[in-house]
Amino acid sequence: MRIDFHTHVVPTLPDFADRYGDPRWPSFEVDGDTGRLSRGGRVVRTVPPSSWSPSARVEDMQRAGIDRQVLSPLPPLVCDWAEPEAAARWALRLNESLASMVADDPDHFHGLGTVPLHDPGRAVEVLGRAHEQGLSGVEIGTNAGGRELDDPGLREFFAEAARLGMVVFVHPLILGATCDWTPRITGAEVTFGLGMPTDTAIAAAKLVFGGVVEDSPELRICLAHGGGGFVWSLARIRRLWDAGERRPVEELIRNVYVDSVVYDPANVAFLRDAVGADKIVFGTDYPLPAQDDMAGAVLARLDDAEAEQVWGTNATRLLNCC
Repeated sequence: MRIDFHTHVVPTLPDFADRYGDPRWPSFEVDGDTGRLSRGGRVVRTVPPSSWSPSARVEDMQRAGIDRQVLSPLPPLVCDWAEPEAAARWALRLNESLASMVADDPDHFHGLGTVPLHDPGRAVEVLGRAHEQGLSGVEIGTNAGGRELDDPGLREFFAEAARLGMVVFVHPLILGATCDWTPRITGAEVTFGLGMPTDTAIAAAKLVFGGVVEDSPELRICLAHGGGGFVWSLARIRRLWDAGERRPVEELIRNVYVDSVVYDPANVAFLRDAVGADKIVFGTDYPLPAQDDMAGAVLARLDDAEAEQVWGTNATRLLNCC
């Protein structure tokens, strides 16, 4: 079983930009073989037909030898800035469309929805509905509309995700060539290569060292892009953390997974050595321009048993499936 855990899709979008007279709501237009996702009056992603066409997606999967994909919304579709009631309706509509894609082809797809995480009560309700619809979890950003992920007000959401067995996929929501949380990281290349990984690392540290996983030990988390800089920083964190009278780092990261979207076999080998081959899931960021090789060239330094874990065994455990 070969499972690509990190893929993105454009589900059917409600026309909130027109309804609310607010261009910050995402909108999507198709022109031939090109899809354009706009937000805030500008195009933020240009994507191919496989972003919205399940049949085109399956054709690519078959050519690459991928058995299943986990579908998650394109990150700009996570609207944790909006008025909570509207954000909840938006998430419900997206999740309904995603669940329909999965139900129409359960042999090829699993789905991760979205929630209005900046309103924890509504997020719990939307999460429950996503579970009822057959989705396997949700994709969230690296904060909740400006609230850090270890905010006590969010504990109810994470506890409910753990109770329902819903995986939480943490993905940076940075748009464009700048980071909204620092003026020091600029330029598309540096924002992509440093801003996103740093953002993910901060979010992961909040979850792991801010008491979230300790409060919900069965919570299953997957960090995008190899965990960003989080795993690389663990040795330094552990140097001081394990010296205190606290739960060891290894216990805290017991249910924290990372994907393989790190582009270099040496980086995957580092992740294996740092957290174990049993905590890595294969991913590509399909079908975005930064997509990694679907044939798995990045796994070249793993032995056969390790590669088998990364290709599918770990994802089936993370998703409670197959």
